[in-house]
Amino acid sequence: MREIELLALRDVPIAECPVVVGLFCADGADAGPPALVAGRAAEAVRQHFGIDVAELARHQPGFSGAAGQDATLVVSTADAAPVVFVVVGLGAQREFDAVALREASACVARAQRRAHVATTLALELADGDAAIRSVVEGIGLGDYRYAAPLGPDSGAGQAIAGALVVTESAVSDATVSRARAMADAANWVRQLVETPSGALGPAEFAAAITAYAGEVAGGAVTVSVWSPDQLRERGFAGTLGVGAGSDRAPCVVELRTGDTGGTGSAGQPIALAGKGITYDSGGINLKKDPAELAWMKSDMAAGAAVAAAVIAAAALGATVPMTALVPVAENMPGGRALRPGDVLTHPGGRTTEVVDTDCEGRLVLADAVAWLAGSAPRAIIDVGTLTDSGGVGPALWGCWSTAPGLGAAVLEAGVRAGEPGWLLPLHPSYAQLLASRVADAANAPNDVPDSGQLAATFLRPFAGATPWLHIDNGSCAYLEHGFSSWPAGATGSPTRALIEFLCALTAEDAFPPVT
Repeated sequence: MREIELLALRDVPIAECPVVVGLFCADGADAGPPALVAGRAAEAVRQHFGIDVAELARHQPGFSGAAGQDATLVVSTADAAPVVFVVVGLGAQREFDAVALREASACVARAQRRAHVATTLALELADGDAAIRSVVEGIGLGDYRYAAPLGPDSGAGQAIAGALVVTESAVSDATVSRARAMADAANWVRQLVETPSGALGPAEFAAAITAYAGEVAGGAVTVSVWSPDQLRERGFAGTLGVGAGSDRAPCVVELRTGDTGGTGSAGQPIALAGKGITYDSGGINLKKDPAELAWMKSDMAAGAAVAAAVIAAAALGATVPMTALVPVAENMPGGRALRPGDVLTHPGGRTTEVVDTDCEGRLVLADAVAWLAGSAPRAIIDVGTLTDSGGVGPALWGCWSTAPGLGAAVLEAGVRAGEPGWLLPLHPSYAQLLASRVADAANAPNDVPDSGQLAATFLRPFAGATPWLHIDNGSCAYLEHGFSSWPAGATGSPTRALIEFLCALTAEDAFPPVT
C-alpha cells in the first residue's frame, strides 16, 4: 500500500502532483453539457485556488459525474506550470456516504496507480475520522495488484506511489493505522486467492497463515497446524475424507488469541471457522464446467478471510478472546477419494452420508463447527464459499443464524465496513430434504437443486445450543467479471466485515439463540 500523508488543502503542491476532486451528477439535467454539482471539495478548491473544476469538467466529453467515472483536466495558469486535476464521479449527492467514498477512492487508486496524487475526496464527509478511514481503505484496496509468487513480477502487488490526503479535521494516527490494517488484511486474502493452486496446497496455505500471524500480530496470535494423525485422533472425518483423493495431505490451522481458558463470559471466546479448500475439482462428482474449474483455486477464500480477520483484529487490539479453525484440503478424484455413499463421523458423533463429493465445503466446516461447539464458546461463526450465497448476487454475502442478535451485529459490522450481507431464514422443514437412511443427514439433496439454504440447514445441528451464524460468501469472494467498483478477481470479502465485528465485541456481549 502506498505511503499516506495527511495535510490541509492550503498545503497541497498543486503544481507538483495531480489533484483529485469529486463531482456529483445532477438530477434531471437538460440536454447539453452535464450540470455537474460541486461538493465540499470542489468548492474548497475554487475558494483556495480560484479554479472552478466543476465548470471545466462540464465540457469534458463523456463525463457526467456518475459513480466510477474519471477524467483528467489540465488547467493552464498565468504564472505557473499547468495544474492537473483528476475529476471523479461520485454519483447522486443525496446517496453519497462512507461506502461510496471508499469506492471512489479505490477507483482513483486504480486509475492513478503510478502517480503521486493529492486527493480531496475526504472533504466530502463532515465526519473527518470516517472520511479518512474510507479514503485510506479505498486507496489500499484500489492499489492491489496480484504479485506472482517468486516470479519476475513479485513486486507487482506493492505500492509504487504515494498519496496526499486532504483533510480539515484533526485525525488520529490510530484511524489511519486501522484503515491501513483493514485494507492490508483484505489484500492478503486477495493475494492468496489469486495464487494458483499448484503453488498453494494445504501445506503452503498453512505456512502462509502462520507467517502472516507472526508478521502482523506477533505474539498476540498462537497458530497451530494439526497433522492428519491429529485429525484422526480428533475425529475430523470430513476433512480427511475430502482430502483423501489428493497426494497433498489435509490439515487444520488453529488460531487462538487472549485467555480462552478464563472463567465466566470474559473467558468465553468467539469461535470462527473458515472453509480452506485449496482446489476444488468436485472430486468423484467432477465439475462439468471448464470455466468453473479454472477459478476453483478461490475455494479457500473463506478460510483466508477468517484467518486474516482474527490476525488483524488481534493486531488492532480486539479485547474478546478468539479461536478459529481453518480446515484445509484439496478436493481431487483418485483411487483413495471420498465416494458418493460413504458415511463420515464428525467430532461429537454426528454422521453424514456423502451424496455429492462436490458439496465438500460443508463437510470440512461440519468438523470445525462440531469441534468448536464442544468448547462452549460464546458464539460460532462459520464462513464458506458453499453456494451462490442464497441468490443475493455479487454485492452481498448471505447468512443464516440461530441467534438474532449475532446476525444483527455481524450485518451492522458489514455495513460499516462496506461489505454488506443479507440475513436469510432458516426453515426447519428443509431438514427433510437432507434425510438419509444410513446417517443423521445427507450432505446434499437428491431430488431438488442444492442451495445456500440447504447448506446452512446441514450445518445447523453441528453447533448444538451454541449461538451460530453461517456466512456463504460464494457470490462475492471471487468475481468472474468486474462488478460495481470492483475489478474481476478476488475481493477479500467478508474479511473487513469480520474485523469490524471482532473489534467491536466486548466481554459483555452475548447472543442468546432462539429456543
